[in-house]
Amino acid sequence: MFSTWNVSKALLKSISILTLAGGVLILFPKTFFWGNYLNAAIIVFMMMQFLRVGDIKHLLIEIPFLAMPFILLYLKHPLAER
Repeated sequence: MFSTWNVSKALLKSISILTLAGGVLILFPKTFFWGNYLNAAIIVFMMMQFLRVGDIKHLLIEIPFLAMPFILLYLKHPLAER
């Protein structure tokens, strides 16, 4: 899926590290917002890359994944104090 981007392996590793960091940040109530924000930003970056290379199929696949961080923010962290 990422082979059409023509980017370095270092950038792909950076994206994976940021994605893992966003997943870890979502686990804790105090960093829940920033974890979702980071995941949404990564998904938007991926969508821009797919648009840049003209890969509309994968761009459309990412749309539900872009909605998920915002749905999670609306629902709030389950362990957060209300």
